[in-house]
Amino acid sequence: MAMYGVIGVPALCSLGAMTIGEFGVSWLLPFVVLILLPVATTLVMMALRSSMAQITVIDDELRIDSSFGVNLYSAPLEFLTALHPITFGAGPFTPTPERMVIVSQSTRPYVLDLRLWQAADVERLSRRLRDIPLTDAQSFSPKELKRQYPHVRLPWWHVRPWATILLLTASTVAYFALVGLLFM
Repeated sequence: MAMYGVIGVPALCSLGAMTIGEFGVSWLLPFVVLILLPVATTLVMMALRSSMAQITVIDDELRIDSSFGVNLYSAPLEFLTALHPITFGAGPFTPTPERMVIVSQSTRPYVLDLRLWQAADVERLSRRLRDIPLTDAQSFSPKELKRQYPHVRLPWWHVRPWATILLLTASTVAYFALVGLLFM
């Protein structure tokens, strides 16, 4: 972010001044929107990723809540059967460690990405769940994970990594096409 401020802001100010000089003030708003939209989107995604989501054990029930306060997963501790640390690789993406499959008799398996949560919550959770069997870490692809843990919930971008790449590529091309149309 600091590099953006040092390099990007003066360059954008110069480009904005050139845009006003060449195309007039009416082009300033589209210019600002197209330049600031990716930066704002990135900042919002970073804020949501590191926001105050919670993993708690309340009244002998494991609860996982999103940053919006929506309950993502809950299961009574007495029904938790195992915790399985996994390294998860989705298609062409680099396999990522620090995920755990929570298996319960009362609910379907849940993949918990430990990197998204507050370290204190994860530490408190591991202390509280120390009686639950913990298996050795394994590495899985999305298909292997679904085969090993039927009915596990996975985000669509993990199950379809090539569709994700195509969607991101199409979005990038569309963005640059809009920027190109702005300056023609």
